[in-house]
Amino acid sequence: MVGSIGVVCVVVGLVGAGLLRWLPPRGRAGGLTAVDVAGVRGGSKAALTVAVVELHLAEAIEVGRSGRLRRVVHTTPGRNVTVLNRAAWTVLGREISLADAAVAPAVWRAREEVRAELAERGLRCGRARLAAAGLLALATGSTAVAVAVQESPWAGLPLAVLSLAVLSLAVLSAPVRTLAGHRLLREMRRLHPLPGDTPAGPEEIGLLVALHGRRALRLLVPEFAVCAGLLGDRAARETVARTEGNSYGHSALSGDGSL
Repeated sequence: MVGSIGVVCVVVGLVGAGLLRWLPPRGRAGGLTAVDVAGVRGGSKAALTVAVVELHLAEAIEVGRSGRLRRVVHTTPGRNVTVLNRAAWTVLGREISLADAAVAPAVWRAREEVRAELAERGLRCGRARLAAAGLLALATGSTAVAVAVQESPWAGLPLAVLSLAVLSLAVLSAPVRTLAGHRLLREMRRLHPLPGDTPAGPEEIGLLVALHGRRALRLLVPEFAVCAGLLGDRAARETVARTEGNSYGHSALSGDGSL
């Protein structure tokens, strides 16, 4: 009887934590920008990457020494840009790495705005709900362990600990996207697949990077992605080796929109 209570506690905790992280099934997707879509896929870090790519495509920034970014003199971030685009452009008034730009106060505040808006739209799980889900998982697992120890320390404890580990892993490693966010990405990826032989226009590249992440960076703006540090070291080496000898017409560092 006591063991059954422990199992029920684990199941209830798993279901409750999952509901906290994955609901709602439908959100408000109207009016999303490429930066917002990237935020749905990979959080505020991915949103900043897309903002930087869009500034590059608008020829508003360039790569300087050692992969540091800076804005081009006498340029603007463009019209109808997001708060994150404008914040990144402002911070890049001096030569700075992407990592340093990401933690600059103006960019950090803009990233928080993106995160809060997506949570409000029901496309990402907010921090409060994430914390609640984690606490629920911890409380449920602790209850299961206590019940198992009370019933049979040697027989029940291993099963309870295993259940706690599985529960914690399931809750903590689950994507922060809600079901609404998953549905949005699935549908948009269906409508906007990566291009094959037909090159993507500059107005499409930002959205494709937002939807497909590193694969789009490697395919559409490989030189800029490598030089600006948008890919990891290993990914950068693989991209350089794969694209060596290919002709892109113009350098990605020139800001040419044909990429």
